[in-house]
Amino acid sequence: MSRSLKTSAACASALGILLACGGERPPAAAASAAAFVAVGAWARAADSGATTAAYLTVRNGTAVADTIVGVASDAAASTDLHESMESHGMMHMASLAAVPVAAGDSVVFAPMGKHVMLTGTTRGLAAGDTIALTLRFSSGRTLEVRAGVRQP
Repeated sequence: MSRSLKTSAACASALGILLACGGERPPAAAASAAAFVAVGAWARAADSGATTAAYLTVRNGTAVADTIVGVASDAAASTDLHESMESHGMMHMASLAAVPVAAGDSVVFAPMGKHVMLTGTTRGLAAGDTIALTLRFSSGRTLEVRAGVRQP
C-alpha cells in the first residue's frame, strides 16, 4: 500500500473515532451548563457611604429548586434582598428573607422590583467599576457574581 493511501486510511480511522466519541458532553461540562448562573448583573453608581442597589437575573439550570437566602458584598456595610412594590398608589420597599428559584426557571432582580440593597457603600461606586456579590442559597451553594457599575 502506498504511503499516502496508508496516511489517508489512518486519518479516516481517526476521524471516525473522534466523531463516535464526540456525541456526549463530559460530565463536568454538562454540570456547568446546568448550574446556577447570574446574567446581566449591574449596580447603580453611588458616593461612598450611600445606599444603592444591584440588579441581575439568576437562572436555575438544574432540576432542583433552591432558594436565595442571603447576599454579601465587600462594596457595602450591609447587603440585603429587597423588593419594591406599589400599594394604594404609593411605592413601598420590604426586606425579603428568601427568594425561591424554581428548577429550570429564572428570577429577575430589576428596578421597581426585587433588588439587592447595598447600604453604606464602602467606597464610591463610579460608572465603569465592578463590584462582587455573593448569593447564598438554602442548599449551601453560593454564586459569585461580578456586577458592572453604571448610571441608571
